[in-house]
Amino acid sequence: MQNAQRSKQTARFLALTFSVAMLFSGIVSSANAATQNLTDTAIPIDIPLIMGYADGNEVFYITTEASHEEVANHLTTLLGFSVTYTPAIKNTPKAALANIYEFTNGVEGTGPLGFQPNVADSQPGDPEYSPAWAVQHVTWTDESVVRELTSEEEILAAQASDELTIEETGVVVNCPFIQWKDGKHLQIRENQELTDDAPYGGGQVLEIDTENLVVTFVGHRGFGPDGSTIYYIATDASAPDVANALGVIHVDKVGKTLVSSAASDLYVFTNGITGTGPLGFQASIGSTNLGDEFYSPFWRIQTITWAEPESARFLTTTVEITEAAENKEITTSLGGFIVNCQFIAVDANEKISDTMEMTVPDTRDRAFDDTMSIPPLKQMQDGVEPRQVQCNEGLQLLLKQSSGSAICVTPSSASILMQRGYATQP
Repeated sequence: MQNAQRSKQTARFLALTFSVAMLFSGIVSSANAATQNLTDTAIPIDIPLIMGYADGNEVFYITTEASHEEVANHLTTLLGFSVTYTPAIKNTPKAALANIYEFTNGVEGTGPLGFQPNVADSQPGDPEYSPAWAVQHVTWTDESVVRELTSEEEILAAQASDELTIEETGVVVNCPFIQWKDGKHLQIRENQELTDDAPYGGGQVLEIDTENLVVTFVGHRGFGPDGSTIYYIATDASAPDVANALGVIHVDKVGKTLVSSAASDLYVFTNGITGTGPLGFQASIGSTNLGDEFYSPFWRIQTITWAEPESARFLTTTVEITEAAENKEITTSLGGFIVNCQFIAVDANEKISDTMEMTVPDTRDRAFDDTMSIPPLKQMQDGVEPRQVQCNEGLQLLLKQSSGSAICVTPSSASILMQRGYATQP
């Protein structure tokens, strides 16, 4: 009992440390002698939105992983977006799951099988809500009463009347909500300039476009277990302090994956080399990567602390983490919470620079730098035409293809985004 209580206290302490550090990571200069200098540390990533229903309301969500390969392939083709086959999430504990109802016949529509949109049993704010969905197949047995249903209550009532059947498929999908009842949505980042030293927290979404069914996330650069470059987004966290600092949804139920094989480890640095990781230090390292048998987006946060921060080295692989721990250069600790961080595949022909070096940090307080311009979104809200938006020095102005709105990005990111067809020059 005492060990369990101590574990909870440690988790709360780390969650508070995590959130406070993120709030200040983009403002406070580090006293360390070195900082990472990675390029393209944050890039915009467009993900298709899917319209569904919950409690009679229209809701919008994304699908990033599926536990069944055929389902993942089908959704990839349907959405034009890579939905990752992730067998590990099939091990998600039942207590961490919510239900999604998928129709196999009935009213034709935009659902995955060509019929009406999916119906979720809950939405953010409900204690039952989880982005980890157990897929239930709904099949009408009485064609004379076929109609569109928009809530779990209606589905269960129709089942009780023998109008339809419900079959548990055993498939689990990761489908975080982006917008739900009364227009509530994931926090939109106020400062939308994605520089190589942009703060990590303050919102993970740049734009939500329910008309064109696309959401634009901030993609954070990190490393796979072998040191390869990866990009990931964040949508929810099981610790409220962490969720608030990130600007994502607090979902208590995803914490139920913490000690299960449905979760994987993400290593976050608490000190050492200043950089773009969640706590203001070097970029994070994942223990698994896309395509790995044990890859999961439900990241069990492991913190890494240097015994002598001034002697910290830049680590990029899990082998280096193990060696540093064996040499007692670092200690690792279980954070005690889960963050839903989906790795997003970047096309192989979109080369991302892997340059990195150690440099003396710029000790200016950027929060009060007179050379910094007003964020693009704020300029447009004040009536500035997108083509006339002013970017900070070293950033390039582009216009998003989907909406015509302005974004400011590094030149290397601009090249990638134009090749991808995401944006054009004004």
